[in-house]
Amino acid sequence: MNMDKKHQLHTGIKDIIQANGVEPIRNIQLANILADYSAYDEYPATKIVLKDVLTNGFGQKIYDAFNKSGKSSLAEIEKIKHDYSKTTKFKKDVVNYVFDSICYGLGLKTSVKEPSSNSFDPFKNESDNILDKLPGMLAELKKEYEEALKTLLVQPKDIIWDAAAYYPASAENQLYLIEGKIHVISNQLGINDNNWCKNLKEKTLNSHRQKKINSVKEVLDSKKIDFTNLLNKALVKPSSSYISKSGHYASDKLSDIEKLESDIKGLYGEMGIKYDDWCEKEKSRILSPYVVSDSNRIRQMLLKIAMPAAMFCGVGYYGGTYATSTDDINAYEQRMETADGYLANGDYGKAIAGFMQASNQYDGSYRISSYKDGAMSQADACFESMQNKVASLIEEKQYGEVLSLMKSIPAEYLSANQGKSDWIEKTKIDLQNTVAEEVDQLADLISNNGGHLTEDGKKYLDQLLAVSPDNYWLNLIKTKEK
Repeated sequence: MNMDKKHQLHTGIKDIIQANGVEPIRNIQLANILADYSAYDEYPATKIVLKDVLTNGFGQKIYDAFNKSGKSSLAEIEKIKHDYSKTTKFKKDVVNYVFDSICYGLGLKTSVKEPSSNSFDPFKNESDNILDKLPGMLAELKKEYEEALKTLLVQPKDIIWDAAAYYPASAENQLYLIEGKIHVISNQLGINDNNWCKNLKEKTLNSHRQKKINSVKEVLDSKKIDFTNLLNKALVKPSSSYISKSGHYASDKLSDIEKLESDIKGLYGEMGIKYDDWCEKEKSRILSPYVVSDSNRIRQMLLKIAMPAAMFCGVGYYGGTYATSTDDINAYEQRMETADGYLANGDYGKAIAGFMQASNQYDGSYRISSYKDGAMSQADACFESMQNKVASLIEEKQYGEVLSLMKSIPAEYLSANQGKSDWIEKTKIDLQNTVAEEVDQLADLISNNGGHLTEDGKKYLDQLLAVSPDNYWLNLIKTKEK
């Protein structure tokens, strides 16, 4: 430590720890060494407080906490400071500065709040009238609460993929103690700001949530650009060949596309918004100019078969099968188009029924299995879309709509797909269990609203009754709300 250098208390402690390790904070000698380096010149009152802290073993307690938890010991040291403050007659801002200076020296804080009171007198101004002290006590508690909100907050290691900043249980307990004191003193002073702590905490958390959302959005926008660029690179455009073919994405790029798509879906979740199938839409958008329908390909075949030797065999075969199948193909495509319209409108049951009809009623002799299987594949994809919709509706607690969606799926389709039928039955059971668990939540809503449900609560009750219309408690609540 440089004796010629001018020090404040916190910078002096930091230099001593850097030179000698953590050991000095246990002993009274630390206070004497700091005096040799003029660390008390700006705030002489801190010398008396620091000596008292070290003499009464609180330096040892800080040492033990730091040795046990290292960089995670700040919350424990805050508790030690709180215990010390309860029994001392020293001014709170001076005590805070001494403890913060030790934390600064240990590398637990990057800044300290310097004392605002008289720099020479460490003792509280003892008034005979407790009411005279209340405004000052309230101001100090609010400062303490603001500082605690900053220091006790646990920041995410990875702001993109980890949860936003939060307060662990130990921090919530400490904040709760301060909140209680603020509430009591505010009531004594006739101040109606019971939500001050709640609003300040929520404001702090919201600022960190927004920080995460902004960071995630920046990464998401970048990933979307990368995805579009990757699709353009992976696109295999059809060449001018004998028979036109549809474009497609190179097989060696599919794994890269899937990985990037998975990242994008995950980022939607981190932002807390519903995924809107952006990747599928982007893939379709880029591929759409190069898609050739089966019917067009067949017509091209017939037009381009020009060799005399092929006229008899080729046209005889293709012309015969296609000519007899043209009406069936057109009817098939019409049914598929109608089913696609239902799917686009979210009418999954009618869409699946339409795809099944297209498959069952295709009687053409050309590529029978291809047409029939293609329609059923679309029906399966439609069911998967319905499953995703159900998941999002459950998250939004729209249970009635969930039941309507699942009920709309044709029985014929479910009887041919036992696994999908089982999934619907399991989902219904899960909904029943959810209702049983959430009856208590309705009771809380009633309790918090003077014995009645809010309008949102009534809508929520209707959603639960849609799942479990015979539930005794739900019907009892419904009767009382009439």
